[in-house]
Amino acid sequence: MESVKRLLEEWVEQGLIPGAALRVVNRRGLLFACDVGRTSLPDGQPVTPDTLFDLASLTKVTATLPAVLLLLQERRLALDDPVGCFFPDCPADKRDITIEQLLTHTAGLAADTEKWRRDAHIPLPETLYALPLLHPPGERVVYSDLGMIWLGLLVEKLTGEPLDRYVKRRLFDPLGMRHTCFRPDRKIFRNIASTEWCRLTNGFLTGEVHDEKAYAMGGVAGHAGLFATADDLCRYAMLWLGSDPAPITPKWREQAVRCRTEGKGGARGLGWEVNCAGEGLSCGCGFSRNSFGHTGFTGTSMWIDPERGWAVIFLTNAVHLGRDHALRRLRPILHDAVTARLMPDLT
Repeated sequence: MESVKRLLEEWVEQGLIPGAALRVVNRRGLLFACDVGRTSLPDGQPVTPDTLFDLASLTKVTATLPAVLLLLQERRLALDDPVGCFFPDCPADKRDITIEQLLTHTAGLAADTEKWRRDAHIPLPETLYALPLLHPPGERVVYSDLGMIWLGLLVEKLTGEPLDRYVKRRLFDPLGMRHTCFRPDRKIFRNIASTEWCRLTNGFLTGEVHDEKAYAMGGVAGHAGLFATADDLCRYAMLWLGSDPAPITPKWREQAVRCRTEGKGGARGLGWEVNCAGEGLSCGCGFSRNSFGHTGFTGTSMWIDPERGWAVIFLTNAVHLGRDHALRRLRPILHDAVTARLMPDLT
């Protein structure tokens, strides 16, 4: 794996990423770890095992999805439940959207909305109610932050707890994910990778969520806001590789990673993107068609392959360099470099 580390170091030297944490695990534990570069440029702290990264949309599958799965396995919720059962003031055009449709990004909601600025006040769920549907629910996949925001609100309504407190108690603490949290306290977490320059604060965002909507919601949201270390995400990935005992039962883990959107313009399980096509995804070409994963806009990703028994966690703060960064083309290169080293060990 030294060649993989050199690849990451070259990307840092070329100015393609500020720094990164890479972890490879299997069902028994850690296979490879490396940390390169710095938390900010030009003179930030070195990236180390205790560096927190803004996970961006990995929040969807690391916080909101398991929270919903816990409610499903406890039968406090069902996949075919319409949101109108829980939000009785929901307008007629959205009342029949199901929990499964929100999880699979087939609810008909837009991907995003420009109305939610970093400095805006967002009345919820009324703002969701007012947005027009793009198409009838269940018709096609449109990857949407808005559906996951709605699910975060639903978790809070059913549990009577804020989303951050519920997932800490039910998931992060049981798994030993001690460095995973929303709204990290910078007096406790002193090594946090900086994201983008913010004109409102006249500085780089460090420990404050990068996503505008999540920030406007107070830093805790169903689609973004979570911070974590790469080592904590190893613990989470091993849950999905089948380590037991686990907060999420095997039945619901299996349900979540099955493709449910065939013929609808995208391959989605519950929350996860699934690798049915086997090509064109950020995991490159070395992951099996039973693999699943997710990415985050700041530069994060997690891909899990239960068939081959490995998971790759790659965290960087590429958005520190601006939104027009090179990570989309770099992610498949990195994953192919990793799997090329793993494959001989399996044969």
